[in-house]
Amino acid sequence: MADPLSATAIFRKGVNAMEPASILIVEDEPVVAKDIQLSLQRLGYRVPATATSGEEAIRKADDMHPDLILMDIVLKGKMDGVETALQIQRKQDVPVIYLTAYADNHTLERAKVTSPVGYMLKPYQAHELRPTIELALHRAQHERHMRERLRWIATTMRCIGDGIVTTDRGGRVAYMNPAAESLTGWSQDDAAGMGVTALLGFHEAGPGYESESPVQQAMTQVRIVAIEDALLISKQGGRRAIRGSVAPVADNGGSVLGAVLVFHETASGERAIQASGQQGDGLWKMDARLGRPQGIINLCSWCKRVPDESGEWYDLATFIAERSAIQFNGGLCPECMDQCFPCDGRHK
Repeated sequence: MADPLSATAIFRKGVNAMEPASILIVEDEPVVAKDIQLSLQRLGYRVPATATSGEEAIRKADDMHPDLILMDIVLKGKMDGVETALQIQRKQDVPVIYLTAYADNHTLERAKVTSPVGYMLKPYQAHELRPTIELALHRAQHERHMRERLRWIATTMRCIGDGIVTTDRGGRVAYMNPAAESLTGWSQDDAAGMGVTALLGFHEAGPGYESESPVQQAMTQVRIVAIEDALLISKQGGRRAIRGSVAPVADNGGSVLGAVLVFHETASGERAIQASGQQGDGLWKMDARLGRPQGIINLCSWCKRVPDESGEWYDLATFIAERSAIQFNGGLCPECMDQCFPCDGRHK
């Protein structure tokens, strides 16, 4: 049996134990298919089925949901191996290794669309099977985890209340979340490739605002740059006072790849509160409905929730928002910003 710590052991959902990877062989020569099947079984893989045509491969892939497919590129019948792989991958996320004795350039270019995890030349050598399959399974598992992480990040970006804009190293817009679209008036499709300064229409809105784009500052100086009291001019000409920060994105070698800008609209009365020196009293003044006129609130040290007069527990933000005119705008603090978009510790 194969080493249980290798990529051969794939954890299958709903099963409490590690199982050997299951492989579907698609080969129109039955003798070759049987030979490959026996070789794989000797190596510890499960090969519950083989198929001799594209149509049969699609049916069996639907039934067995394999971890990997060994696919002959040249198949007899209406569908070749590339078309078969495309049809299967539309229904399930399964990696493919192509088997081929020869293939013209056009077929190889088509094969790239299916993102194969490997190629094997026919006639195959038995000693090549294990390293080729192990590397393919490892690569497929890594890519699957990366896609899952990207889905989590994309969903988080869409849900965050702050506007988020990412740029390439030239300061051109690469991505905008819905909050950024709402604040700027630009859709992501229309803004793609636009200079971020033109997109946001930055203007000085307070003392000390530097003329250089904060995005360029962040990338040039490789550090997080704060945006204080900037004036954003939307596509429709509306003016919004915003605050936020820009973090450079760098690769492992220190080369800057682009930047991430996170910003939110400044509350209409916040500046006046700060100017009068009344920020503390203005933001945290509560009415008598708190149930503790002395200004003491019970706070759970573990979950950070507080009780109301009836004894029902709320998260602190909800508790405050329901009892005051204060509204909370979700975003990222500098520490979380640094963790989400690190720049190798070179910022100040």
